[in-house]
Amino acid sequence: MKRQALAGLLAVSIAGCGPFIPVTKLDSVPPGTMKDALNIRVLRTGSDVPRVASYLGQVGGNACKNMAWDPPPTTNDALLRMRVEAAKRGANAVMDVTCNEAGTDTFGTNCWASVSCKGVAVTLE
Repeated sequence: MKRQALAGLLAVSIAGCGPFIPVTKLDSVPPGTMKDALNIRVLRTGSDVPRVASYLGQVGGNACKNMAWDPPPTTNDALLRMRVEAAKRGANAVMDVTCNEAGTDTFGTNCWASVSCKGVAVTLE
């Protein structure tokens, strides 16, 4: 009986160990959305921006090493997740993009390491 209770407690505690930040699971993104995301232009802060037709709001993407066996987070992973969010809004570019790396900030993100990118989703003329 004690083993079953301990096993149940362990299962519940592991299930609740996910990141505290939103991390899009790329394998669940529909192929059409992924194709659109890969075609989105990323314009870093300070880049020359072509004429903007419409602003669609701020978007962000996070890459997180939550478990010991997870791969290290990369800026490219965070940028791809940000582009997926922009594609869902119908954007063709993200401007004013900035990315930040965080070390072992387990209290704020529950990640051993993380990279977060954010920007403004837009449609360009």
